Amino acid sequence: MIPQIILAWLYGHIFEYVAHKYFLHNHKTFKSIFKHHFGEHHKIARKNGMYDPAYNKVFSSRFEIYSLLAAAVIHLPVVFFLPWAYVTLILSLTSYYFIHRKTHVDVEWGKKWFPWHYDHHMGKDQHDWWGVRLPIIDLSVKGLALVRNKLFEKHI
Repeated sequence: MIPQIILAWLYGHIFEYVAHKYFLHNHKTFKSIFKHHFGEHHKIARKNGMYDPAYNKVFSSRFEIYSLLAAAVIHLPVVFFLPWAYVTLILSLTSYYFIHRKTHVDVEWGKKWFPWHYDHHMGKDQHDWWGVRLPIIDLSVKGLALVRNKLFEKHI
């Protein structure tokens, strides 16, 4: 049970990172998804200092809710082999939605507790900091890049 939960929790962060970076911000391959996410959500959040009125109602962002439901359905076969992992994935999807929503409704709360997500919208580079709930994958990737760069510099 515990290994399933830990692996699914980690997988949830990887899934969040990959979906955000390679689907929601990919203007070449996923034009309509990019247009909605970046062209609307990012534009509104940037214009309003992170606040996005589309999140005022608890279940207001249909695009996001349908995307998360699709992710839950795609992972449904997992329930038959790793039930605790599936429950953890559902909790990850749910926590993602409510954390993401709250960061755009209660900006000061989001800035305090999720500064990496605030920076993702309001910083210089909106194509950075892909994790919403925790930046663990971002930090891992950045750390590996730093190590790789240092090793490369050392051998020039």
